[in-house]
Amino acid sequence: MKLRIATGLGLLLFLTTMIGGPVRVSNAQDDGGGVTLASLAGKFSQRGSGFFTVCLNAGFTALPDCATAPHPVPFNITGIAHFTRDAAGNFCTIGTSTSAPVAGSTFPAGADTATDVGTTSFDATTGSGTGSFSEYHGGSCNGAVFDSTGATLTATGAFSFDVSDSGNRIEFLGTSYNTANSAFSVAGSIQGFVFSETAIRQRTQN
Repeated sequence: MKLRIATGLGLLLFLTTMIGGPVRVSNAQDDGGGVTLASLAGKFSQRGSGFFTVCLNAGFTALPDCATAPHPVPFNITGIAHFTRDAAGNFCTIGTSTSAPVAGSTFPAGADTATDVGTTSFDATTGSGTGSFSEYHGGSCNGAVFDSTGATLTATGAFSFDVSDSGNRIEFLGTSYNTANSAFSVAGSIQGFVFSETAIRQRTQN
């Protein structure tokens, strides 16, 4: 049996985290002077980790809505990604995640790649912002622009972030994550998804 349990991390999203509010980064307001939404444009690489619960039916063969599923199975997850932001706060992310069951479970580990696309807003006075994203299986990024050719929507969500190091470092924590019905996902089949990430600006080579 093969379950598609790692539906990707954008932003992240984000891809990004599914519980909690904004994360406060040390010295985010002290060294963030002069940072604006436009100055956050550029290319970033990110890494994160967290956990989530997959809901399974009685025979452990399908992913029903967690509201009625008899078997919740917890997994740990790690991910890496790269994304591009434009001056208006739009972004496109390609991320790869790996997941493995917690101790005591016999389910196999898995890996998945996803594309996240969305937009953000930013408050320069606090050095923090919020954003929303749509997650796809397939598709590609052309800078911050999403090419939806061959893409299937698998989830939507939202996140908070804090900026430090003059806009060169961003900490992400998601605030919602909702799977969609598709060939690769089932609405409501994942719950308790917690994932935090750190993104670092990629330096331009001279």
